Amino acid sequence: MLAMQYTVRLPEEFDETQIRKHVAVRSPLFNGFPGLRHKFYLYDADENVYAPFYIWENAQYAQEFLLDNLFNGVSQKFGRPRVRSWQVVAFDYGELKEDPGYMRSAIDKVPSNESVGMQMEKEKARHDKVLASPGLYMHMVLLDPDRWEVGHFSFWGKAEQAPPINADCIDEYAVLKSYRHLEGAA
Repeated sequence: MLAMQYTVRLPEEFDETQIRKHVAVRSPLFNGFPGLRHKFYLYDADENVYAPFYIWENAQYAQEFLLDNLFNGVSQKFGRPRVRSWQVVAFDYGELKEDPGYMRSAIDKVPSNESVGMQMEKEKARHDKVLASPGLYMHMVLLDPDRWEVGHFSFWGKAEQAPPINADCIDEYAVLKSYRHLEGAA
């Protein structure tokens, strides 16, 4: 799996009402999009930042999206954003079954004095402990081998349910809407 995110600082006149309308129009276009496991429509009201987060089955599907007219629509509306991507080291769902309302990412450098494999084993152990937290929808450990950063990305019912975390870079977003590819027929 591959995780991907871009952020767009919205114009001052583009408020939360307008971004919610944008999400309502755009979200149906992703239904059944090949290789898309999850998409979260994220918004930081304090910074007026729109920051969609994607989980793809593999890098090929992510690339196809970046070359598709759906992504071109983002570039035309807001300018071409810089896109971050990470390898998924660990990914699991928590106890929360309904859509999350809050997302937090915490990114740190991978220490250079320890093997990356040993560090990722420690991160997986930390991941396993987070999974027992009440209010957790999903948690993942991500690795950026270009910047040698490790990220803990978690989705919660409410911000108050997320335990404190210490990291170099912490971002918090409201989840405006989420999409999850459902396997099989109901």
